[in-house]
Amino acid sequence: MGKRLRTATQEPLPQKPTPAYSSDVTYEGIDYTAIKEGLATVLFPKRSVKKDKHGKEYEVVGEVFYNPIQQFNRDLSVLAIKTFADIWGEEKSKKGRKKMRGEKEGKAAATDAAEVKPTEEATEMPDAPTVAADAPAGAAEALTTEAGDKPAKKTPKFAILDALSATGLRALRYTLELPQVTSATANDLDLAAVDSIRRNIRYNSEAGSSACPETLSAADAVGKIVPSLGNAQHHMYSVLSTAAAPPCPSGEFKPNFARYEVIDLDPYGTAAPFMDAAVQAVSDGGLLCITCTDAGVWASTGYAEKCYSLYGGLPVKGEWSHEAGLRLILNNVAQTAGKYGLYIEPLLSLSIDFYARVWVRVRNGPVHVKKLASTTMVVYNCDEGCGSWYEQRLGKAKEQTDKSGKGTFTKFGLARAPTVGENCPECKSPMHLGGPMWAGPLHSEAFVERFLTTVEEANEAIYSTIPRITGMLQTALQEASLNGHPFFHIPSKLSKTLHCEAPPSAALRGALIGLGYKVSRSHCKPSSIKTDAPHHVVWEIMKRWIESKPRKEGACKEGTPGFNIMNKPKREELDIKFDIELGKDADKESGVVRYQVNPTANWGPMARAGGQRVEIEKAGEEEGEGESKKRVSLRNDCDWGIQVDSYAEVG
Repeated sequence: MGKRLRTATQEPLPQKPTPAYSSDVTYEGIDYTAIKEGLATVLFPKRSVKKDKHGKEYEVVGEVFYNPIQQFNRDLSVLAIKTFADIWGEEKSKKGRKKMRGEKEGKAAATDAAEVKPTEEATEMPDAPTVAADAPAGAAEALTTEAGDKPAKKTPKFAILDALSATGLRALRYTLELPQVTSATANDLDLAAVDSIRRNIRYNSEAGSSACPETLSAADAVGKIVPSLGNAQHHMYSVLSTAAAPPCPSGEFKPNFARYEVIDLDPYGTAAPFMDAAVQAVSDGGLLCITCTDAGVWASTGYAEKCYSLYGGLPVKGEWSHEAGLRLILNNVAQTAGKYGLYIEPLLSLSIDFYARVWVRVRNGPVHVKKLASTTMVVYNCDEGCGSWYEQRLGKAKEQTDKSGKGTFTKFGLARAPTVGENCPECKSPMHLGGPMWAGPLHSEAFVERFLTTVEEANEAIYSTIPRITGMLQTALQEASLNGHPFFHIPSKLSKTLHCEAPPSAALRGALIGLGYKVSRSHCKPSSIKTDAPHHVVWEIMKRWIESKPRKEGACKEGTPGFNIMNKPKREELDIKFDIELGKDADKESGVVRYQVNPTANWGPMARAGGQRVEIEKAGEEEGEGESKKRVSLRNDCDWGIQVDSYAEVG
């Protein structure tokens, strides 16, 4: 398919996306371009002076690295973290009440059993409110005082790490828009980026506003941000250190850092180099928000060897390659976590535009880690023929009844292999191998339902991408009903194999539902049909469709996949009816966007930051050009190494 250059009304598309709110401001005596997103504003200097590798200064004009395309990512992330923060607070409150009941019962039992001497009577004073000992460096716990003589109620620690912060836009939005956040660390490897973060904090403290201005000023909100200069991996590993800070007045030692409740990884390219540090630096039950923009690696077979080295699995070729890419990323997180007795719970996994974004809870549970092999699979893919696929789990986990007959236990073992032969059972074409990849659910149905409630209550003036967020979440909720059945069919692809007219999606869905199978969409692709029906049933439905819509004689040549499928015996036991009314989407709403149509001609990842270089001596022009080319080459290579965090996208 060629690049989309015109709208549906044949109007030319804009060449590139532009920010929704942009203005020129002068701050601290310097001219800036101010870009507002959500409640946060970031400043980009009109002119800046930099040094080349020889130490010579040069001026850069108009260097603005802000990608409006990623506003959807950031809006989605803010609302996802808000949903998670509510769940986290409820869980902590529940644990606190349970602990308090246990302590009261223990004290009552101790009082009944102990002999109290009159001379040793004392009045127990309520504990004073304290700051959590495991709070991150520079973070203070928010304490709210209740009326009367009751002790202050401690707000649960909810610390966020924006590991690859660039301008600090994500950290600014998290603190300004989420009052539950107690601290946010904005880390970057580039000194200029950290200076930019500090400047944006100052500006927003003076000119910004928070989501709850009555109870939290903008200055107090952005005051929770801790700028950090350093390597992202080193920073995350440092929270595991037992190094102690200088002694407190009480004489106690406190750790320099604590694990984060949320870690946001949004690099330029792959997040694979940061996985090991991230799964260890997040709290038990905490949230990892991971972006991978290297779709050319995990969603195509052009760089299969690189995909394996980064994600530990091979990509697949086909209509569902992006879902397979999501599963490769999740498997990488799961395998990395499993080494430390941790397991993952994917809350939401989305393939969006040119990147993947997953929200994953990481929990401590060696017992659950035993299920890792049985939730990992390889895929046999008929990518040269009919497009059918077959799973092969790496391990087996079976629930069995114990000897008492009252309880159950899980028995683990080796899976039988292979599930298919070298050739496709449907069309006899060669099969190719993909994976290992995640075989478990992509989404948590309960979380997506809660997320939709959060979106309904959100302010569209702040979150302008709400129509698209709603549409994608509704599709993900449909998809979650078939979590145990990976991948999907495309009607046009099925008809292409058989050289026939494509059936309407509603007709194909209606036929499947009429046979008692579940059906949903996939968020990855328009016109997709995800189902728990086996492949032979899908092909039988297509053969019946051809009976109702005859094709020309000899449409499929002998030996082709379509010919082999059409010559398989008819399954008379299947009563197939193409009921369009039955197959219509019941939850389709007007005004929501299920699948984004590119609004500009150049819709995709932006080039790394760079402006127009001026005032360079003529003698150094050739050298400067060569240096520029060399710099681009090195940055591309950085996708493999730890230096990738110095070129993170804004936010």
